[in-house]
Amino acid sequence: MIEGSNDGAGNDEGRTGDDQPIRVDAGGWGLTWAADGAGRLRQLGLGPAGHLVEPGDVPVGVFPDAYPTFGGGDALRPPALRLIHADGTLTTRLVVDGVDTAAERGGDHVVVRCRDERFEVRVEHHLRTHPESGVLEQWVEVTHDEPAPIRLMSFDSMAPLLLADPGAELVHFAGGGWADEWRWNAERPGPGTKSVAGFGGVQPHLQVAPVMMLAPSGPGRERDGEVLGCSIEWGGNVRFEVDVRPKGPPGTPAELRLRCGANPLGAEYTLDPGERFVAPAVAWTWATAGRAEVTRRFHRWTRARVLRDPQRVRPIVVNNWEATFFDFDEARITGLIEAAADLDADVFLLDDGWFGTNHPRDDDTAGLGDWDVDRAKLPGGLAPLVETATSRGLRFGIWVEPEMVNPSSDLYAEHPDWVVRDAREPIEHRNQLVLDPLIEEVREFEASVVDRALGEHADIGYMKWDANRPVTDPGSTRLPADRQSNLWVDHVYATWSVMDEVVRRHPDVELMLCASGGGRTDHGTLRRFHEFWTSDNTDPVDRVRMQWACSHFFPAAAMAAHVTRWGGRPLHFGCAVALSGRFGLDLDLTALSDEERDVCRHAVALARRTQRLVQQGELVRLVSPVEGGDRSRAALAHVAEDRATTVMFAYQLDIGDAPAPSLRLDWLDGDATYRVAETDLASGSHPQVTTMTGRALVDGLAWPLTRPLTARVWEIART
Repeated sequence: MIEGSNDGAGNDEGRTGDDQPIRVDAGGWGLTWAADGAGRLRQLGLGPAGHLVEPGDVPVGVFPDAYPTFGGGDALRPPALRLIHADGTLTTRLVVDGVDTAAERGGDHVVVRCRDERFEVRVEHHLRTHPESGVLEQWVEVTHDEPAPIRLMSFDSMAPLLLADPGAELVHFAGGGWADEWRWNAERPGPGTKSVAGFGGVQPHLQVAPVMMLAPSGPGRERDGEVLGCSIEWGGNVRFEVDVRPKGPPGTPAELRLRCGANPLGAEYTLDPGERFVAPAVAWTWATAGRAEVTRRFHRWTRARVLRDPQRVRPIVVNNWEATFFDFDEARITGLIEAAADLDADVFLLDDGWFGTNHPRDDDTAGLGDWDVDRAKLPGGLAPLVETATSRGLRFGIWVEPEMVNPSSDLYAEHPDWVVRDAREPIEHRNQLVLDPLIEEVREFEASVVDRALGEHADIGYMKWDANRPVTDPGSTRLPADRQSNLWVDHVYATWSVMDEVVRRHPDVELMLCASGGGRTDHGTLRRFHEFWTSDNTDPVDRVRMQWACSHFFPAAAMAAHVTRWGGRPLHFGCAVALSGRFGLDLDLTALSDEERDVCRHAVALARRTQRLVQQGELVRLVSPVEGGDRSRAALAHVAEDRATTVMFAYQLDIGDAPAPSLRLDWLDGDATYRVAETDLASGSHPQVTTMTGRALVDGLAWPLTRPLTARVWEIART
């Protein structure tokens, strides 16, 4: 809500004067802003009661800036907005010009309009509430009517200020790059500025996931305490900055300003008069019941506002990649399809290597860009494979990489000017280059790649969209010399426009998002897809920790998790780990031993029974593999809304140093009776079924595992 809105006559448009507090109720928490006597926007309140704060007798001018600008008042701290005016002036000083609100999908869209006190520059703060989930989306938009272009040097989407105790904790997910996504990093933010940023443009989230958590009052806990969680909805480079300034003697709270949005490094944006710059939205929440509440809110919001077809149970997918890589023919793929059908999978996905004529895709050095079926490998095209799959009850899926090209391709020979590049000879990465989506013909070509692949047969109903290199030579022939750095922002919006067009043309095709693994795990790009590939690293020990971290912001339905041979772990353990995400298999199913085939068959049957609850239930994290002195175990559960059914997973990753924990199912009804089916995929047997009282389950199950790389799965239902 916004105080002062005038909608009593049925008009849901409102406006408030500068002298009135601006209150944003985000659903269980919020913020209050107000203009001071000079018109500057101040933050009066933030947090669980932040939207209820009254300034009282305290002058509004003593409160902190809601969104600091360079030269706008505090010259000693980093600003959220820095721009260079047309005449070269470096400072920006904004005053409030008005506030509007409109009802929108059960919440409010609040716009706080500001203008520079001297120049014709306008900055709008957009705040979109989702009270049903408790998530707030926030971003800024910049326009101007100066006589010449202005240059945006940094442009954070939000910059709240809060008080942080000395024990405050920041959790971010910066890793080592490919196959090392979702690395859990917990640290105390100390005095100064901490920056966590991603790079590479096309796959920036390989270095850092675009999400973070901050516990201002001490180390974050799972079920209690205040925790702020935020997600930058951006398919490009992102940046979080935490600026801490002590205000009193040691041991007292410090001022902490969180700034986040698109990474401005090398991305200074030249904006012409009359144009509008839209910064990425940041979705965030302030929870009072620990990280679990952050997760509940983000899962509700992701299902309601982000995921496509959120009520659709995701399929059990079999991919050929780890079985064949590029080396296959029709007979080889047909055999894998038959084996997938025998296991009762839903989709067979044909990965990289099916295309290329003059430049066959026999490895990663050639063929990207030439999206005709390689008739040497597949003489009949895709049709015989699709028809084999459909005759066996499988849907057929196909892999594409529309944004890329090999120099060894017909496409590059015809259009060498279509690639992202600067004045230097472009650097090949994985033997390929990035196509420039700022070129209209490239955007149409990228959309046509999907058309051509799906046009091979009407029954292709699943697609994996990949992107396997970063941008290393940023530049575009469609941008003049003085605004080449606009590429970093413009390429995201241009690529999203292609993805939107693909969805418009093919609304019934299920889409997986991949970028060398988890290189595009953001809520913004995910709006065009049904799920993402969490990481190319499918070692189940690593995946337990990755999926644990990722689960704080994304439900299991979004996290594709396949069983592979990575890490040489036991197959039964890999299956148990994959079952806690969107389950699939990436194995040579024709080479399985009888014992391994039985394990996979039992795992698929278990997925059939549990996947709806795993994908759509409420997540409860029980035993952490990423915190504490002993990180040898993990346990989590997915619970139905009515608490009548639960599926719970336990994993023994290594030999434990500490006593094994019990598993307390304290969400169950202590007075009820439950059917408990315990599955050990290593045993090859059917579940062991018992009946237990709710009280016994609430008091806790004994940890059943001692040997590393073992797991248990429980299906629990009220009788």
